[in-house]
Amino acid sequence: MQLRQVAGEIVEHRRAALSQSSCSLAMTDSSGRLLRRWVEDRDFASILDSQCIAPDYTWGEATVGTNSSGIVLETGRSATVAGPEHFSEELLDFTCAGAPIRHPITRRLVGTLNVTVRFRDTSPILQTWVTDLALEIERALLNVASRREQVLMSAYLAENRDTRHPVICLDDQTVISNAAASRRFSSVDQALLWEHASTVLHSSTERDSTVSLGDGTPAVVKVSKVFDGTRPVGAVLRVMPESTCAASHLPKGYGAEPIRGLVGTSDAWRRLCHEAAEFRQRPKLLVGDAGVGKFAVASALAGNRAVVAEAKSPTNEPFEHWLDNVRSMVSGGAPELILRRLDRLNDSEAQAVIRLLDEFTCNGIQVNATMRERSFQKDRSPIAEWFDVVLEVPSLSQRIQDLPLILDALTMRHLPAARSVRWLPDAVQTLSRINWSRNVASIDAVVREILARHRHPTIGAADLPPRLRAEAGRRDLVGLEHIEAKAILDALQKARGNKRVAADSLGIARSTLYRKVRALGIDLASSNY
Repeated sequence: MQLRQVAGEIVEHRRAALSQSSCSLAMTDSSGRLLRRWVEDRDFASILDSQCIAPDYTWGEATVGTNSSGIVLETGRSATVAGPEHFSEELLDFTCAGAPIRHPITRRLVGTLNVTVRFRDTSPILQTWVTDLALEIERALLNVASRREQVLMSAYLAENRDTRHPVICLDDQTVISNAAASRRFSSVDQALLWEHASTVLHSSTERDSTVSLGDGTPAVVKVSKVFDGTRPVGAVLRVMPESTCAASHLPKGYGAEPIRGLVGTSDAWRRLCHEAAEFRQRPKLLVGDAGVGKFAVASALAGNRAVVAEAKSPTNEPFEHWLDNVRSMVSGGAPELILRRLDRLNDSEAQAVIRLLDEFTCNGIQVNATMRERSFQKDRSPIAEWFDVVLEVPSLSQRIQDLPLILDALTMRHLPAARSVRWLPDAVQTLSRINWSRNVASIDAVVREILARHRHPTIGAADLPPRLRAEAGRRDLVGLEHIEAKAILDALQKARGNKRVAADSLGIARSTLYRKVRALGIDLASSNY
């Protein structure tokens, strides 16, 4: 929207030049979609319409083959394609000259500007003219960018009246903070705070939320949208330690006793810690999705005093033998028992286990157990009703703010003592956008995979497996799409982002590669490779 508006104002001053010639000026976005077209000659406009050189059509190289817009997007440099040089036969009667439009601050390619004439009107001046016009648009974008920063600064100054508490004003490119925030927040914190703010920007409401900072400290974040006119352009974040925030809805002492050996400061995790401490001496059933850490919680609560038994033996021995084995293990003097995966039991087996548990509790044995979920249907397992305390271990999506702490803890678990690794903000940010099917267990597998092949002291987004970088920014894939996406990403990684080399290695045309990349929703940002 910003590019469209700025370019329109610049081109308006060049309408006289357009009206004196049968030419068309068009602007695309970074994907090749034609955003605007300016043409004064009605006959020429009709010809262009018949060839789909019109707004909302895509003119990337992957779609129509060789053309000035596609070459500019691919190379980042100005280019002219005259008549027979076009790939598409429909364009052989035209000459197109294109120039890149880059963001004036980040230098990221945001679009292209292209002038189109009949082949007989080809002139060397076309390239110079369109390149100069693109540079003028970039200069205008700089002024707009400066205005955006001014809007952010005004919002920051209006909010930063009490300098005791951290205040941050930011968008996707700019961070303005007071001294308290600069001292308090690491680069990882800033990345996660922006992820949190961007979620609020795309919602209809503003709300206070509890987040976990990089060092594990919980804080309440109040997010206020910053508007330039009617358009939200950024956010002001006021961050306060949770204990000082009157809006905190947590009970007194909530989370004061963390579960030993486990990490987390998110609201959902501290609720679990609070309930585990409150019912420490009572039998507890830990429920939750796959991989959330139910057994890890049960083990941490029991320490090294408990014996562990899987519900039902992995062999085909009679169930009565399994019951005898469990009774034998506990009779050795263990004060606690952890029963895993109770959802494996059928009703008759569950009744037998209930009788065994009654026997244990009468003898003062503490019992904790795990199962995938507690069913509230009529045919639910009766053993779930035996436990009067049911603790739900939150999924990773409920405690994504704990991700930096989880990554650090898992890294320390898998690294030798003499080696240390730090996760960079862009890596944490990328991982936070993925839907982890097995929660913490999935994260653990990724950490082990990366540490096994990564020997540097830091891990950034570029060090993550290609499949994860792609998954962080694309739609859900089904069936063979997973295999296809992985093959493309592996080829791009080996080619260091060179699409031609990647296409050759896959045995497909570059246009085919682009079509598949677009269909699969793969991000082709060069930083990924």
